[in-house]
Amino acid sequence: MRGRVGAVGLTVLLVLAAGVTQGQSIEEGVALQRAGKLQEAKSVFESVLSKDRRNAEVHYRLGLMYLTPALRDLDKAVEHMEEAVEINPNNADYQYGLGAAYGMEAQSAGVFRQALLAPRVKSAFEKAVQLDPRHIEARIGLAQYYQRAPGIMGGDKAKAWKEAEAIIALDEVRGRTFKASLFEGEKKLKEAEEEYTTLLKSKGSDWRAWRSAGLFYLRHQRTDDAVSVFKKYAEMRPDTADSYCRLAQAYIQKKDPDQALAMLTKCFSLEQDFLPALPVLARAYELKGQKREARDTYQRLLKADLTKEQRQNIEKKIKELSN
Repeated sequence: MRGRVGAVGLTVLLVLAAGVTQGQSIEEGVALQRAGKLQEAKSVFESVLSKDRRNAEVHYRLGLMYLTPALRDLDKAVEHMEEAVEINPNNADYQYGLGAAYGMEAQSAGVFRQALLAPRVKSAFEKAVQLDPRHIEARIGLAQYYQRAPGIMGGDKAKAWKEAEAIIALDEVRGRTFKASLFEGEKKLKEAEEEYTTLLKSKGSDWRAWRSAGLFYLRHQRTDDAVSVFKKYAEMRPDTADSYCRLAQAYIQKKDPDQALAMLTKCFSLEQDFLPALPVLARAYELKGQKREARDTYQRLLKADLTKEQRQNIEKKIKELSN
């Protein structure tokens, strides 16, 4: 019998081999997706799907990709998320993805379509939380729904605040950051800042707290506070491009392009193609009156994952700098 494999054994081997290849393909697609190589990732996922139309994970991954600005196609996003949930309705990530797709579609839909989509958004987020009570993204999505939807569609601000407290219990940094955003949405900036003050006291050893607080100060033109907080973030994360990029943003707001450029030099030494730093670099060149360098930097930014509006704004800026 040596060298021979029975028909059943051969079938098993072929199935196992196909599973390994398929698994590797999905893994490859996910790696490309995380690296921002969306077209390449899309090709990998579509190749897997051509062999297995009932692969829920691939449908989910493609759905996520069609929600990105670069590949935005809400019809396809919804279609793939619905497929994923139909195949496996007991996966919290898939239910969350479906709610997110419905929610994004609703934002640009007419009144009647919104009325149709609203209960679907709420139901998907609620199902995700039911399946996995620790699913923070789903809880945030549900809380945002409660906060924004009218009462007739299930909106309930009291429930939004309750969800915020539940998120704090799971992850205080994300929870208090989200709770602060609820206060910001109601123009209660003092209460929002108090959340960050509490956060920095209770989670001062967590770099995420300093990053979140810095972004709050940056949003509200609290420039000196932003610089101070982002300095702490950079001290805690000296090996990350993002920390120096955020500090550079604060220096731009402070109208100090030289300090910004110094931080950006550190940023790009850690990650040469760190896209979030490009608009900061372009603005630094503008402040220094270096129009050609600013224009060239904005040109580089056009390769990024941009919304239509962002792309139009950048093209407008390039045109202005070319005059």
